[in-house]
Amino acid sequence: MTITSASASSFLALTLLCFSFSAYTCFANCHIDDETGLLAFKAGITQDPSGKLSSWIPGTDCCTWSGIWCLAKDKRVSSLSLYEEGDPEFTLSGTISPSLTKVRYLQGLLLQNLRNLTGTFPTFIYDLPDLNGLSLDNNKLTGPLPSDIGQKLYRRLVTFTLSGNKFTGTIPSSISQLVHLRDLDLGSNHFSGPIPNGIDNMKNLLFLNLDNNQLSGKIPNFFTPLTFLRGLDLSHNKLSGEIPPSISFLAPRLERLNLGHNLLTGKIPNYLSNFQNLNKLDLSYNHLCGPIPATKFAAKAFLGNDCLCGSPLPPCKK
Repeated sequence: MTITSASASSFLALTLLCFSFSAYTCFANCHIDDETGLLAFKAGITQDPSGKLSSWIPGTDCCTWSGIWCLAKDKRVSSLSLYEEGDPEFTLSGTISPSLTKVRYLQGLLLQNLRNLTGTFPTFIYDLPDLNGLSLDNNKLTGPLPSDIGQKLYRRLVTFTLSGNKFTGTIPSSISQLVHLRDLDLGSNHFSGPIPNGIDNMKNLLFLNLDNNQLSGKIPNFFTPLTFLRGLDLSHNKLSGEIPPSISFLAPRLERLNLGHNLLTGKIPNYLSNFQNLNKLDLSYNHLCGPIPATKFAAKAFLGNDCLCGSPLPPCKK
């Protein structure tokens, strides 16, 4: 096609118009809402000693920025994942900007091991309609979880992990409405009170970790429907009573069972001998008593109880 002087002038005028008003209108590789939301998040970071966000430069393709993943079809940002390894003194400091709600197609928000990331639970995620994975582990987030968290997120969350923060209060009962969850990890916080009974609604759950909190009361006898569970860790709490019989229904798939460092009483159930796939067991430092069922596990799995006996511990007295 021959380019006339008139068409050349029109193209030049269009180019100038693009640069005058908004480069995004004509040439953008990054949706303006995604860039606005991400740059607002960056503005909330007060220190970035390792330069994790150094590639986040206005006017560049945000799909190439560190920690950003985009949808292949329309290049909308679908995941923000920042993870720090090494010295906590060299991690990001700041807060999580609510302007991330502009990143409307965000499916995964993973901010992990950013030891100086502060603030409360980011309720703005309620306004992210496609969010299915939230992992905010090992930060400095504080305060209680919202009581309505289950109602707000029940349609979509598959992963919900908040371990290693400073969250307080009880675990909201509404969390039982997160029926699509496969991974629930609230370990290493300051949660207190009972374990919510409704967790048995989470029939797709693979991992349940509530360890290293201040949870009290009995372990609910609600495991019958949780037959896909592979890991259960309720250790280092103040849980009391006997080991519930419904844990026997976890035998087909359970690989890790940690109930150590609680206040559990009674005998070790005989059904634990049927857990063929179990490769980690810890019942140590409780108040369990009586003979240990046939087991492949070493003595350390049973130490610190009141009166357990039998292999791998000393024989029971006749």
